[in-house]
Amino acid sequence: MNKSIVVMALALALVACKDDTSVSQKAGSAISGTAADFVAGLGEGVDKKMNVTLQADPGLAARGLTVTLGKSRGMGSKDAAVYVVADKAFKGKLVARALDAEGTEIGRASAEEEFAADDARYVTFKFNEEMDSQLVRTYAVSAR
Repeated sequence: MNKSIVVMALALALVACKDDTSVSQKAGSAISGTAADFVAGLGEGVDKKMNVTLQADPGLAARGLTVTLGKSRGMGSKDAAVYVVADKAFKGKLVARALDAEGTEIGRASAEEEFAADDARYVTFKFNEEMDSQLVRTYAVSAR
C-alpha cells in the first residue's frame, strides 16, 4: 500500500509539471533566482549606503558645473567621489567640505581639475586621515 501512495504522488507531480522540466529543476531555478535577487538587493543596499548628500555652491552653476551624485569610497576610506557635469569648459580647483549632522565643517579636500565643454566624470576628494568619515552627513562642493 505504501508503494501505491509513492507511485500516485510521483504521477501527480509529473502531471503537474506539464513540460519537460523536472520538479527538482524548477525548485533549483526558484532557489537560484531567489538567491540572485537577494545578492542583487544586497548590492543595491550597499551601493545606496555609500551615497552621500551633496550641497552645491551656487557658484558652480555660474561656471557651468553641476554635481549629481556623491559616494564614499568604502569603509575605512577618507575619500569621497563626486560626479561632476561640465556644460562649459572649466579649469580650476574644486573644493569639498565635509559637514557633520549640525552642519559644522569637519574636513576639507580639494582637487585641481580640467573639464572640456560637455564633459563629465567622477572627481575624488582625498580627506586628511584625522577626519572621522562616519560623522560626515553632507559634502558641500564649490569651485575656486
